[in-house]
Amino acid sequence: MPDLAFLLDEHYPPALADTLRARGLDVQAVIARDDLRGQADTVVLAAAAREGRITVTADVTTFPAAIAAVPGHAGVIYCDSERFPRSINALPRLAEALVAFAADPPAALAYPGFIWWLPAAVR
Repeated sequence: MPDLAFLLDEHYPPALADTLRARGLDVQAVIARDDLRGQADTVVLAAAAREGRITVTADVTTFPAAIAAVPGHAGVIYCDSERFPRSINALPRLAEALVAFAADPPAALAYPGFIWWLPAAVR
């Protein structure tokens, strides 16, 4: 897999990060980090940018403002809540989709500040 690093936004549990790390990905969860838990989206995105992490979020309401405020971010992956509900039973499906993304990242990844909507189907 390519050397990608991810930061799961606050609404994703640390267990998802654990699952993804077990699958070989470099992943951290905001909720597991004292420096980021409860912080504004701009703070989260700026930290991810400093660390070269792609931010994974379902927050389409407020995250676009963070993207505008942190133009040098390392990338954002949006996960539609209908395709990827945040219920415990649906998290394995999201994990599979993120593993597939990391194994075969889109060409858009080469562009600074890329934004990607994670497809429901695993490639």
